[in-house]
Amino acid sequence: MSELTDSLKKAQAYGIGDFLEIIGELSQESTKKGALSRKEKELITLGIALSKDCNRCIKIHTQAALALEVTETEIEQVRRIHLFLLSSPAKNDKLWKSWKSSWRQFSLAHASVGHYIRELIALGIALVHQSPEHIKLHTKAAIKFGAKPEQVFEVMPIALLMDGAPAISQIPRLMNALEKATE
Repeated sequence: MSELTDSLKKAQAYGIGDFLEIIGELSQESTKKGALSRKEKELITLGIALSKDCNRCIKIHTQAALALEVTETEIEQVRRIHLFLLSSPAKNDKLWKSWKSSWRQFSLAHASVGHYIRELIALGIALVHQSPEHIKLHTKAAIKFGAKPEQVFEVMPIALLMDGAPAISQIPRLMNALEKATE
């Protein structure tokens, strides 16, 4: 028997099979049309892949987006969202206020990706970066621009698929942000 087969059998004895089954279910969930279209989910996934700097993931999700008839312009918009979030200051009130104002202008500008989808892409990135300020900001803005709570929450399985266990810790923050945004 091969070393890989032996390793997989040992891993299964430790419960890896259950984990892989859960990941498989998340993968299927993240690719189904639900409250968000497959195209919208792929744009969010691409944003997360860019933020994780995973070249393999970026390639896979760029190709998947193109197969769903996402335009190069829309892909460029996702890249800009990622770059914009990279420039976000950490815990500096004056810079944060300036950044939020600049983000609002960017988010409101005419683009091929709709306003609330831009916010959901940013939210996906915020979830994997575990950024409470951004989770609140982008959840509130997505709701304000017309996203339904189900659409906002549908970003979570995508973040879980792309980031695994660390993203789980952000569920309470997302739920809290959703509750406040829909009051």
